[in-house]
Amino acid sequence: MAAASNEDRHRDRTERRPRVALITYDVPHKKTQDVLFRLIWRDCFNLTLVITPFKSRPSRDVLFQHRPSQLTGPAPSSLANRFSLNILPIEDWRSFRSDFEFFLVCGSGLIDPEFCQTARIVNCHPGLIPQCRGLDAFKWAIHDDLPIGNTLHFIDHQVDLGEVFHHQITDIFPEDDLASFAERHYIAEIHLLSHFDSYLQDGTILDLVMGDPRKRMPRETEALLVQSFDAYKEKHTRDLRSRQAGRSTISPAKAT
Repeated sequence: MAAASNEDRHRDRTERRPRVALITYDVPHKKTQDVLFRLIWRDCFNLTLVITPFKSRPSRDVLFQHRPSQLTGPAPSSLANRFSLNILPIEDWRSFRSDFEFFLVCGSGLIDPEFCQTARIVNCHPGLIPQCRGLDAFKWAIHDDLPIGNTLHFIDHQVDLGEVFHHQITDIFPEDDLASFAERHYIAEIHLLSHFDSYLQDGTILDLVMGDPRKRMPRETEALLVQSFDAYKEKHTRDLRSRQAGRSTISPAKAT
């Protein structure tokens, strides 16, 4: 029998990779691109795009934009063509749910609760849940003088209450301003979601109190946030030094 060719071995290796689908909008979306490019670079998964409709909302007058503009870059169809990816409509989830080991939420509105309960759908929430739930978690954490971090979790039908498998606090430094701190937080979010599999078995779970889900922060509250940032930074820089010295006031527990 002839030895398998390099092409055959590559095809066999590719077919054995876990199948992962990225849930995203049917418009250009930066977070989707950021996660997808990292996953392609890692070359660990067979990837597919699952497309959900984007509903445009009126622009908001914000004092501080804590995330990069999202509706920019190549369209999902261009990404699919460039990287030879399949595109599936989220409305057909029942027909392909069992074809994927994981779904990653990059951009989406409400997802069918039955889909959430019958598939492994991973989200990276830009707050430490269940303490910081809902929208504008970065801003509300500063306002409420809480540590800021990202949470990897499986979504369910509740708001930011699905099973958590990793918390990661975003470090803050004396040199930071709001913009540099927010940028580091966003980069950490992208890294965690694109490396979600690294934390499934050995993630860190923090002991946090339950918080209520929050809505978008009003502009007048943002003004108070900006004024209080220096005091927040001073306190949480001290907390960073304590964690580095092994004296964290937040108790970690290994995920099970």
